[in-house]
Amino acid sequence: MNSALANELDARAAEGRHPVTLSQIKQQLRDLGYALDRTLDCRSIARIMTGPRAGQTYPSLSTGIKEADTGRSAFHVDARRDTKFRMLQKLRFEVGLYTVLKGAILDL
Repeated sequence: MNSALANELDARAAEGRHPVTLSQIKQQLRDLGYALDRTLDCRSIARIMTGPRAGQTYPSLSTGIKEADTGRSAFHVDARRDTKFRMLQKLRFEVGLYTVLKGAILDL
């Protein structure tokens, strides 16, 4: 495992945040009417910009989230903004769901 990835996972664990499986993320999204859009996968290096760990980096994988029924991006201007969308945002920003895939962190 890459040392930058290991450092990031250790820092998240110290905050009480632990990775879940990709299947768990998919199920949570499915329950809300969303799905991952893996055609939008993009690997990069994330850099922490503020706080005591500012400047540290780790391998990152971002992807899309779409409405399961319409196929529209969850963040499109015309996408739903209902209770399920607010729950999606809570999962992303408050719960902080993430998994580790092929040596990179996929944050929901």
